[in-house]
Amino acid sequence: MCSYNGKIQPRPHDNQLAYVSGKTKILAVDRNIKFNAIKSKLSTICNDADLCFKYQLPGEDLDTLISMTNDEDLEHMMLEYDRLLRDSAKPPRLRLFLFAMKPTSFSTGDPKSERQWF
Repeated sequence: MCSYNGKIQPRPHDNQLAYVSGKTKILAVDRNIKFNAIKSKLSTICNDADLCFKYQLPGEDLDTLISMTNDEDLEHMMLEYDRLLRDSAKPPRLRLFLFAMKPTSFSTGDPKSERQWF
């Protein structure tokens, strides 16, 4: 799953992190895809070439997102997927989060709290 155009912030009632707003799509990629190819595909999805992305392992909280910045990080993500696949009765889903490198709030002059800049 690939989520974008939202933000991670604490829920008011329990202060646990949650992803709010935005969109989510199901995305399938070839096992041998390279970092630049997946970055291009993800940039097209969210219509932003200047982005960073992180993934969440099943069962982990949003404060433990793992950054992906190169082919080695992508390979580690694929190895995690393979490990989860071996240990699970059904195919696992990794959740990928896309974040604009330059949040729109910077251009509007509307300062956001640090808690909203994930």
